[in-house]
Amino acid sequence: MKNRFGGLWTREKLKILEQYLTFYTTAMKNQSFTLHYVDAFAGTGNQDLKLIDVQDDFFPEEDFDGSVRIALDAEPSFGKYHFNDLDPQRAASIKSIAKVDYPSKNILVSEMDANQFVPQFCSSLTPNDRAVLLLDPFSTQLDWETVRHVAYSQKIDLWLLFPVSVILRMTPRDGVKIKPEWRDTLNRLLGTEEWETALYKAKEKPPIEDMFDTETTDSLTERINVIELQTWVTNRLNSVFAYVAEPKLLTNRGRPLFLFYFAVSNPAPAAWRLADRAIKSILKN
Repeated sequence: MKNRFGGLWTREKLKILEQYLTFYTTAMKNQSFTLHYVDAFAGTGNQDLKLIDVQDDFFPEEDFDGSVRIALDAEPSFGKYHFNDLDPQRAASIKSIAKVDYPSKNILVSEMDANQFVPQFCSSLTPNDRAVLLLDPFSTQLDWETVRHVAYSQKIDLWLLFPVSVILRMTPRDGVKIKPEWRDTLNRLLGTEEWETALYKAKEKPPIEDMFDTETTDSLTERINVIELQTWVTNRLNSVFAYVAEPKLLTNRGRPLFLFYFAVSNPAPAAWRLADRAIKSILKN
């Protein structure tokens, strides 16, 4: 079974993750901590890209390892691996990979809602544990409260795939047109009811009056742009994490899809200063 969600941006995301895992386990190999790798939306272990039309010309029939295999192949290795997917078929695929290809590794596979799985994992950590957690939902599955649990653990380095394209679709340029049923989703996803005030600003030009001196019915506000949205989300993460790197914007045909964030929950400066140097180098390349 292969995971068909993705595109060329998926390759970029996985390359970043692969480089960081090698850095992390190398940096921690002489420490006494038990190292955990955690993937809350693990998929199947293999990627079979949903490609843009022209990609077959460059990468014909190309498959490559998903985040599951990338983590399991990382050297030095982690002490424990935790893969979660709500879909039983995907979870079964990971169990098969673990049994056949990685029988000597300590691999746990679960089938839970990620918003239940992550807090449970965070609460299980002891002072002797450290972890890298990947949260890469493809839409609005992830609650902000789940992200907050990660921050409060003080033991986890987080890679977060934030669905900026979904936010843009759910927040039309004209704020008056936001669907009522989307408000609860946005509240849950962004962790605040103040997003509407933050994401909309007054239009620069005043309302236009017609020849009868009556104002048009156009909205007086407009949604902020992608860069301003990125800044707002980054500030939200900075309010709970000790360190947040500038995200990598992942696009398809020039359209923004996701912001790929790295954040450190450990408040000790030594913990995030080393990561900061590595992340800047990884994201720059």
